Amino acid sequence: MSERVILAAGAKPQPPRKVVDRQVELTAALRCQAYAAYSELMGSPHDIDPQAGCAAKVGLGESLPHATGLDALLAEVRDADLARLRREYSGLFEVGSDGPPVPVREDLQTGQRGSTREEIVRFYEFFGYELSERFAWAPDHLSVELEFMHYLCFREAEQESSRTACQLAQLDFSRRHLARWIPRLRQATEEQAPGSLYARIVASLDDFVTGDLAWQQATVVEDDEPGGSTSTARDAT
Repeated sequence: MSERVILAAGAKPQPPRKVVDRQVELTAALRCQAYAAYSELMGSPHDIDPQAGCAAKVGLGESLPHATGLDALLAEVRDADLARLRREYSGLFEVGSDGPPVPVREDLQTGQRGSTREEIVRFYEFFGYELSERFAWAPDHLSVELEFMHYLCFREAEQESSRTACQLAQLDFSRRHLARWIPRLRQATEEQAPGSLYARIVASLDDFVTGDLAWQQATVVEDDEPGGSTSTARDAT
């Protein structure tokens, strides 16, 4: 992640870092698809039709050791009645006299009004990730955050000039956001609707993000060599 963005978010700058043993050609595209799959699973079925995208991704989980259970969930959503998906999603994440029973937005789930959204938007803007008007009102929606990770993985695979910055951004965004609030979402979803389809999706997502974060951390080390690939703003330009 860029030091400029981290400083803007109020955090201490990190020492220079570099990425090692990443095997981009084997991992980036698969992780890109996995984040896209979870984004579709967590998107509102009132806004998107998740079934076509899920159908195309069945089999992906076999290639990622920390995506256990993904294929079964993709197949279940693919074969489900769309009206049922909309009803269950709304009842859990959208409808409620005092707000949704389980907020699926980071800002609402964590209670950090304002600063959370601002930091997320800075991530998006720095890396050129543009939200459509339809989704710009909720940059902290879980589906949008997962789509951003998909975008960073895609750039890692396709753009060698900004590869290191995108790799480090994935790690920082996971640590500062996804890995911090998805466990809370998992607990709340399981308490509200134990055993439900969306409770199982969130549980699978939590396991995936935890496993993927551990994998990322194993590939990032402090850079002790002058001129190495580090987390500076120039990497993202």
